[in-house]
Amino acid sequence: MTKSKDTNLEKTRELISEQGMKDLLTKQLEIVGSGGAFVWAIFFLCVTPNILNGFHVSSYTLLGHLPDDQWCGIDDLRATNWTLEQKRSITNRDLNSGGCTVWDWDYKQLSRMSYDEASNYTHRMSQINQPAEVSCKVKGNYEYLNPESTFVADWELTCDRSIQRTSAQVSISLGKFCGSFSFGILADKFGRKTSFTLGAAFFIVGSIMCSFSPWYSLFLIGRFALGAASSGLFYPAFTMIVENICLKHRSWMSIAFSASYPVGMILLAITGYLIQPWRYLQLALTIPSLLLILNCYLMNESPRWLITKQRYDRVYQILFKQPSHYEVQSAIAPATEIVSDKKTLEPVNDSLCEKLRNGPLKSIIELFTNPKVRKLIFTSYFMFCVTSLSYYVTALNAANLSVSRYLYIIATGVVDIPSYLVPVIMLRFTGRRITTMFLFVWTGISLLLVLAVPSGSTTWIVSFAMLGRFGISATYSVVTLYTAELYPTEIRNSALGTCSTWAHVGSISAPYVVDVLGALGWYIPTTICGCCVLVAGLLTLTLPETGTGKLVDRVGDSSVAAGEQNEKAEKH
Repeated sequence: MTKSKDTNLEKTRELISEQGMKDLLTKQLEIVGSGGAFVWAIFFLCVTPNILNGFHVSSYTLLGHLPDDQWCGIDDLRATNWTLEQKRSITNRDLNSGGCTVWDWDYKQLSRMSYDEASNYTHRMSQINQPAEVSCKVKGNYEYLNPESTFVADWELTCDRSIQRTSAQVSISLGKFCGSFSFGILADKFGRKTSFTLGAAFFIVGSIMCSFSPWYSLFLIGRFALGAASSGLFYPAFTMIVENICLKHRSWMSIAFSASYPVGMILLAITGYLIQPWRYLQLALTIPSLLLILNCYLMNESPRWLITKQRYDRVYQILFKQPSHYEVQSAIAPATEIVSDKKTLEPVNDSLCEKLRNGPLKSIIELFTNPKVRKLIFTSYFMFCVTSLSYYVTALNAANLSVSRYLYIIATGVVDIPSYLVPVIMLRFTGRRITTMFLFVWTGISLLLVLAVPSGSTTWIVSFAMLGRFGISATYSVVTLYTAELYPTEIRNSALGTCSTWAHVGSISAPYVVDVLGALGWYIPTTICGCCVLVAGLLTLTLPETGTGKLVDRVGDSSVAAGEQNEKAEKH
């Protein structure tokens, strides 16, 4: 009986043309995308995972900070009744190596003396013949204050191995670099939900690896997976909002989506303050990621993507909450299609270079062959690299500014939230070029003003650093929009893709600027970023205004459009 009923349903399905089905589904998507449960379901399922991404922007500052105090524990002095300060006064007298080196005394002989005798002996002998300065590992082992609060103590990532500590943040950036294009391709090919689900799996596995890893190499792999997963959660979710929500809600939901990132940073700081041991903190950041399983279960595939893949029955079920009663008529192939195979039999004389030039590399090559576009693309590369460098330097620079890392992360998150709103207002009145230049100059001056503040005035230093953070966060959103409008449609994705690559170059460089150059001078990271950002602001003046004219579709028209837009800008 059931089979016969199904057969009758198949026979009674209404015939509809493919274009008619598309129009029906698109119209219904506009209706459900204007409000109601459909809109709010997409919003919460897409926004909440981005809070998890915010956890790992500054987690390095809490998980991998340098120990508050470090010294060298001498094996031969452990059996003595000397206090810690007495031992350090013998081993590190007049040394400023942070416990990395000690004096090459015969500590076995000194251990047989009282502290006063050993102190007098070493003082007298050092005036006669200064002993050599040797590595702590020759005489003993590194010891730390509160070693459980940082993974640096677990794997001894100090002194000659301190550069390896920076690899923890670089792994996140490399993961984002790989994930940004790989998950984007997966989302276009296999669907937004599929890409999101894979990103969630990476996130959960990477978090667990970081929490329980006994080896630093495995910890770095986990951090890389977290970086890649952040792209897998961010891009498909953001695309879901843009594709399926009406214009009325799309703007504020996009801002709310971006603002969820700093919310994650604020929650990270609060959690880090309450949970000091780094492994417990990492576990506390891992547990919420299990909720991603629920997101993946409740989330539907993007209806608009399903329409492009001609999966109309599935779209109908999502939008109308019932099975489709339509049968799509297949389009009749044109008669000319029969002879199309003959062309494939003809020999092709094009060289491999010509195939590549007119094929997959065409849009990339056109970025550099046209002089006008080449000037735009090099300026864009510098802008993206500098913006990303400054964004991550201001996020990771707490130690160099001698401020509480918890307060610094909270301040950074609080500053980021309004920074997403200011560009929306400015773009309506001042246009793309002036807004971008103003924000660059604002950021550069704020970061350079740090130099004018005495090193002990922590409040003023952090205030100017936060002004710079506000400016660079606002700049980030404007630069992406501005760059997308600068290029013709046929090469726009290639321009944004290669610009994103240079942005990742900046984010990968940021930890080294903070840790390596910051060790030479606390003011160096902010000074480098301030100077580079000012240069980017001046270069912005060489770009055309895009807010006064329509977008260009072809490369040949770009120079003409740029000239017209500049003329209009000058008249205004």
